[in-house]
Amino acid sequence: MSISTDKGPQIRISFDSMEAFMSLPIPADGVEYTIDDVVRALEIKGVKAGVDKELIEKMVADKKYSQERRIAVGVPCEEGTDGYYEFKFNREFSKAPKILPDGTADYYSMNTMAIVQEGEVIAIYHHAIPGKNGINVKGVPQNCKRVKELAPLVGKGVVRGADEDTYTAEYSGKITCDSNNKITISPVLEISSDIGVQTGNIDFTGDVVIHGMVKTGMMIRSTGGVVIDGVVENASITAGRDIVLKSGLMGNSEAVIRTKGNLYAKFVEYATLDITGTINAEVLFNCDTVCGEKVIISGTKGYIVGGFTRAIGGVEANAIGNDIEAKTIVAVGAEAEVYRRMKFIENRVQTAKKNITAIETQIKEIEMKEANRSVVERPKSDPRKVSLLRMKVKESTTISKDNEEMEELKEIVERAKGASVTAYGNVYPGVIIKIDEITHPVNDMQEQVVFVKAGDKIHMERAPEVF
Repeated sequence: MSISTDKGPQIRISFDSMEAFMSLPIPADGVEYTIDDVVRALEIKGVKAGVDKELIEKMVADKKYSQERRIAVGVPCEEGTDGYYEFKFNREFSKAPKILPDGTADYYSMNTMAIVQEGEVIAIYHHAIPGKNGINVKGVPQNCKRVKELAPLVGKGVVRGADEDTYTAEYSGKITCDSNNKITISPVLEISSDIGVQTGNIDFTGDVVIHGMVKTGMMIRSTGGVVIDGVVENASITAGRDIVLKSGLMGNSEAVIRTKGNLYAKFVEYATLDITGTINAEVLFNCDTVCGEKVIISGTKGYIVGGFTRAIGGVEANAIGNDIEAKTIVAVGAEAEVYRRMKFIENRVQTAKKNITAIETQIKEIEMKEANRSVVERPKSDPRKVSLLRMKVKESTTISKDNEEMEELKEIVERAKGASVTAYGNVYPGVIIKIDEITHPVNDMQEQVVFVKAGDKIHMERAPEVF
């Protein structure tokens, strides 16, 4: 005798429709389940795929009542993988030295550029692997995401191999890769010896890597970055990007370092520094420093002693000054000269605009007089009008240049907001702290302190324990 559909096998489908379960309620006396009963129940619930027929037959034959069993399983989709490039060169660079267990900074551990040799494999392309679609127990397909292939690599100095998947370096140089996978190999001048009278000065369009030292009187100019393994003596270095002095600089009060990037150095002594970016060093001793961002003096030494250190973004050091009270000036933020210059430019622009208005009025008067004359009486070129037009051009040029400078000054003021001086150790008497236009001489020893601007005064707060 067959079971009625309302009291027949109980089918339950999981929320994701990937599994179906069945239980057989205890039937009335003299009634038994049949395979047809189960088939009808499955049809009513819409179970069409992944059915375990052997298990169903066994449950019916063995009269396994009131026990829920999984009797259907869908096939999940197997996602594929998108195509990707396996780059064979380093793309991660350190922007700060490693602090060793003894607290010193290891500038040799810094990695600021990747260099490849001609013919070296720089990238291998791995093609996309399509996935496998699945199906749920209701017979509905489970489609995988479509995989994507990447466009071929483009750039300068890249050669695509015959297999179209392997890329090599066309020539030796510094290699970079942007977020769009555009590769550029640029020239690198790599010198294994010291820089002295034997080598002469260096003037190179590209990056410069020197594995020796730079001796007194030498000059290095680079449109890219400069990395020097040995000690730099009294020399001049100018770069368009980062400068890394792994062994430091002893400048003898004549060395000059200029860069539009950052400066990283083991130590810097008796030098003039003009750095657009950040300075990161372990020692700054008797230097005349101008820094467009922050000065960070790290490591167990981590001290600034002597000289004049100016940093728009702020200064962090372990110690500032010394116990013999060497005069040490640390200035952060926008100095008073910036604000004076902004006011001067503002007044000059206003004056130039008034002059232009007056000039335009005079030109109109001349043109009106010309309009009242006959054609014969009109001069071909009125010298007064020509002179006024030249004056107008001159005033307009002044306004344009002043507006450009004003934007630069405003950017400095913006970067200077909230600038502070932090000392994680001692600040000695003899130190002078300047924030914007406010000056604060340190007369008593201070320890673990942050100097911040509060209104028209400089306030001292407790510094965190970092170093």
